[in-house]
Amino acid sequence: MSLDAEFRLSLYEELKLLHKSRKGEIFLVQNIQDEKIYIKKEIKEYTKEIYENISKIDSINMPKIYDLFEVNDKLIVIEEFINGDTLQSILEKENKLEEKEVIKYMISLCEILDEIHNLNPPIIHRDIKPANIIISSDNVLKLIDFDIARTYKDGENMDTTLLGTKGYASPEQFGFDQTDCRSDIYAIGVMMNVLTTGKHIKEELNNTLLKDIIKKCTNISADERYQNVFELKEVLESKLYCNNNIKLNNVNIVDENMDSNKYAIDSNLKSNNINESNYIKRNSANKSLLKKIPGFRRTKIINMILASLLYLFLIFALFIAQSFTEFIENVVMIIMILSMFFILTNFLNIKEKLPIIKSKNKSISIFGYFIYMNIIFFVCGGILTLLQ
Repeated sequence: MSLDAEFRLSLYEELKLLHKSRKGEIFLVQNIQDEKIYIKKEIKEYTKEIYENISKIDSINMPKIYDLFEVNDKLIVIEEFINGDTLQSILEKENKLEEKEVIKYMISLCEILDEIHNLNPPIIHRDIKPANIIISSDNVLKLIDFDIARTYKDGENMDTTLLGTKGYASPEQFGFDQTDCRSDIYAIGVMMNVLTTGKHIKEELNNTLLKDIIKKCTNISADERYQNVFELKEVLESKLYCNNNIKLNNVNIVDENMDSNKYAIDSNLKSNNINESNYIKRNSANKSLLKKIPGFRRTKIINMILASLLYLFLIFALFIAQSFTEFIENVVMIIMILSMFFILTNFLNIKEKLPIIKSKNKSISIFGYFIYMNIIFFVCGGILTLLQ
C-alpha cells in the first residue's frame, strides 16, 4: 500500500464494530478531517474489480463508495453511512408490508439493478434479500452488500463458487447453470412474496395483485422468468398505475342497490385491465424503445451525447449529397455503419438471434462477429462498386 493510501486510511477512526462474520467485519467510522460518519468494511473474500466498477455508479439507490484499500489480503471499503432500517428489520416489526409500498420499493430496486446488470461486464448481485436492502430515513431504497456478487462471463456453464442465501438463491446458484440477471430476478420474486405475506413462497403464495408477477419471477427455468429487470420494472409500474385507478374508481361506487354496485365494480375492473394493457403498450412504444437504442440504454449523459453526435453525423451525411447517385451511396454507407454498430452493441438482443455469435464459447462468438462484419462490409462494398 502506498504512503498516500496509508495516510487516507489512517483518517478513519473506528467508533463501533457493527457486524462480524467469517466474510469480514463492518465498522462505524469517523473521518478525523471532515468529521463525517462512514462505514468501513473489511472483506476477506472479494473481487476487487466488482467494487471498482460499482464505485463508478452514481445512484441514490446504492451507498456511495468513497475509497478502496487492499491490506494484508483484505479489501477495505469506505462507503456512505445510511441512516435507516433494513427491510428485514421493518418486516420483523410489521409482519408484512402493503403491496403498493412493496411495488414502489421493487421499482427502485429494479432501477439500480438495471445499472449494475448493464455494466461491462455485467455484475450479478446474487444475494438479494430484505437484510441487504436499507430504507433510509427519507424513505429511499438502498441496495447493499456486494460481497458475493460476480461478473457475468460469456461461455461459462456454471458459477465457480456456489453462494447465496437459502430460500432466496435461484436454482442456478446451486450448480445447475451460470447465474445471470435472471438469478437476481428470482430473488426479487421471493422477496416480494415474503414482504407482502410474511412467508416464503413454499409456505404461502401471494394471492392478490403481485401473484402472477411473483410466479413468473420465481419460475425454476430462467428462460420463463422476466428476461431483464427493466421488463420487470415496467410490469410493476403498470400494476401500480392499475391499482391507483381501481382505488379512485371505487371511491365513486356508492349505491343502495348491491347488484348495481357489483356491476359497477366489475366494469371498473375490466376498464382497468384495459388501462393496464394500454399503459404497457405506451411504455413499450415510448420509454422502452428509447432504452433499447444504443447509447441511450443506460441513460448516461456522456453515452447519450456521443450516440446523438453519431446519429446526427449520419443524418447530416444524407443532406450533403450533390447528386442522386451520391445520395444512394451515402445511404448504403449509413446502413453499413449502423449494421455493424447495432451488432456490436447487441441492439434488440440481436446477439441471441444470430448463429455463431450467440455461442457460449467466447472464441466462437468472436469469430462470429468477424464473419458478420466482413459480410456486411463486402455486401455494402459490392453495392457501392456497382453504383460507381
